[in-house]
Amino acid sequence: MHDLDIGLLRAFVVTAECGSVSGAAQRLARTQAAVSMQLRRLEDDVGARLLNRSTRGMDLTEAGHVLFPYAQKMLGLSEGARRALAGQALRGPIRFGMIEDIAVGSLPRALQRFAECHPNVGLELTVTESTVLSEKLSQGQLDVAIGDPALIRGEPILTWRLPLRWVAARGFVLPQEGPLPLVTFDGVCTWRHKMIEALKGGDRPWRTVLTSASLSSIQSMIEAGLGIAVLLDLNIRANTMRVLGTEEGLPPAPVIELGLFAADHQGLSSRPVSALWAFLSEELQAQALATGRAA
Repeated sequence: MHDLDIGLLRAFVVTAECGSVSGAAQRLARTQAAVSMQLRRLEDDVGARLLNRSTRGMDLTEAGHVLFPYAQKMLGLSEGARRALAGQALRGPIRFGMIEDIAVGSLPRALQRFAECHPNVGLELTVTESTVLSEKLSQGQLDVAIGDPALIRGEPILTWRLPLRWVAARGFVLPQEGPLPLVTFDGVCTWRHKMIEALKGGDRPWRTVLTSASLSSIQSMIEAGLGIAVLLDLNIRANTMRVLGTEEGLPPAPVIELGLFAADHQGLSSRPVSALWAFLSEELQAQALATGRAA
C-alpha cells in the first residue's frame, strides 16, 4: 500500500466543504478542470466514488463519509507540522461567538480544521442571539463574533449577504383561502421584520402560528406541517422540507446580512485570533460564492 496524496486529499476536503467544484476551485486558486482531475485521481486511488452531484451540490458518498475525517486530520497535522517547524505554533484561548443559524453546515467543520491545525489554541464557543453577542463583545467576554450587524454595536470587519428561502414540509399544501400560517423567530429578530415586509408587498394575509427563539424548534415545527417560514440554505433539511417560490403565490424571500466582529481594534493583532480569522474568512467567502450560485 502507498500513502495517500495530501494534495488530492485537500481537493477532496475543500470540495466537500464548499459543496461544489467551482467553490473549491475558487478557494484553492485552481481551475475547475484541475480540481475535477484531482478528485478523479483520488477516487481511482482509493477505488471508490467519494462525491455525488445532486441538486444541492456535491454530497459525500458512504465512502466519502469514511474518508473525510481522516483527510481532515491529515491536512491538519500537515499544516500544524509546518507551523511548528517554522516556530509559528500558536497558543492561547479564543472566545468565539456566533448565532445559532450559522452554527451548522460547513462553519463548524472550519472550526474543527482550525483546531486540528492549532492544537494548543483553546476554542471557547458561544452560540446565542446577536444582541447577547453584542453585550459580550462590549464587555470583553468574546474575542470574535458573527451575527446580525443591525443588532451588534460597532463596525464589522467583514459583511456578506445571504438569501433566505420560503420553506415548508414536504407534502404541505398552502391554503387556497385564508391567511398564510407563519412560523417565526421570537425575540429581537430583523429577519422576521424582513419577512413581514416581504409579505406586505403581496396580496395574501397571514397569521403567526408559532414563535420560537430556537432554530431546531422552528425546523421541527416546519417538518410537522404547522406552517411556512424563511430559512437560510444551510438550515433547510432537504429530506423533509421543500423550498416554496412565486408559483405558490409568495413574494421573493428577503436577503439578510451577517457580519464578523472583533472585540476591539486590537482584536486581529492577536496571532491566535488572526489565524482563526483567516480560516473563517476563507470559509465564509466560499459559502457566499456557493449561495450566490444557488440563488
